[in-house]
Amino acid sequence: MIREARLTDIPDFIRIRQQPSDNPLDQSKPIPMLCYQQYLTKYGKGWVHTGKHGICGYVISSKKESTIWALFVEQNYQGQGIGKALLQTATRWLNQNGIDKIYLSTAVNSQAEYFYQHLGWHRGSPLETGQVTYTSSR
Repeated sequence: MIREARLTDIPDFIRIRQQPSDNPLDQSKPIPMLCYQQYLTKYGKGWVHTGKHGICGYVISSKKESTIWALFVEQNYQGQGIGKALLQTATRWLNQNGIDKIYLSTAVNSQAEYFYQHLGWHRGSPLETGQVTYTSSR
C-alpha cells in the first residue's frame, strides 16, 4: 500500500537509507533531519510503501529542484515492484505540478542505476562524487 509520507516516518527513512547497499551513504555526513522535513513540507512531497511490518520503501520528490530527491526500498523487498510504484507516484505528482523534465542522481554501476535504465530514464554525465545523473521527460 502506498500512502503520503508524514514527518513521523522520517526515522524509518533514515533506517532504510542506512542499510548496506551498493549506493552507500557517507556515514560521516548524515542527512540532517531538517532536510527531510523541508523536502516533505516545503520543497516537495513524499510517499511510503507499507507492508506487514511497516514501512519498507519511500520516495521523496522536489518541485523546487525538479528531482527525485530520494528513493529507497529495503533489501528484503527489492524486486517486487515497490520501487517502480513509488517512482511512478512521485513522477506523476511532479508532472501534475508542471514539471516536465525530472532529474535524479545515483551511484555509478549500482542496482539503482540499472533500475532507472530499465525504466527508460536517460543517463547523463558522471559527477565527481561517484554519482551519475538521470533524466526523464514527459
